[in-house]
Amino acid sequence: MNKDTPLVPITTETHDTLTFLAYATDKNITGKKIYDRPLCLLHKDAASRLSRVIDTITPLGLKVKIWDAYRPMAAQRQLFAHTPNPSYVSDPETGVNSHCRGIALDLTLIDKYGNELPMGTSFDDFRPLAHHGNSQISAEAQRNRLLLAGVMAIAGFEPVDSEWWHYQLPDVYNYPVINEAKAQTGIIKM
Repeated sequence: MNKDTPLVPITTETHDTLTFLAYATDKNITGKKIYDRPLCLLHKDAASRLSRVIDTITPLGLKVKIWDAYRPMAAQRQLFAHTPNPSYVSDPETGVNSHCRGIALDLTLIDKYGNELPMGTSFDDFRPLAHHGNSQISAEAQRNRLLLAGVMAIAGFEPVDSEWWHYQLPDVYNYPVINEAKAQTGIIKM
């Protein structure tokens, strides 16, 4: 990876998280592996805020499980080609593309045994049930979503209304889209 990139690795050792990068497997909305390398990266500003999230939830016996963070634009194009709905997948040409800026992450909360807390839907469930504030999910799932939203807000992240798992830094356009060819992360072969 290019040493001049603003991206930093997020690992169990650096942030005491569980990473299961969905797009580095076939267990995602496309049913195909998109990433060549399961490397979890965030912009250094987002990484420091993630540390605040971890500091807040650790005393509760909880951790975060990350499904996605920095996403190369080539991967964004593949996802949008599969699901061309800008309400759920940012249009690579006209959308915000916060993952491609390294300032967004898709995550959930897990207990000390690694079990995901119930959230009412799975990751990348593109139905109204996945929207924040949906009252058709169980009370337990609503509480868990509110807990996640609360700790993310305390750390300075903002939600996306249609996806309970997606959080990003505010002022998105202050962060440029990261050029994968220059960053040389190897997440996708160039």
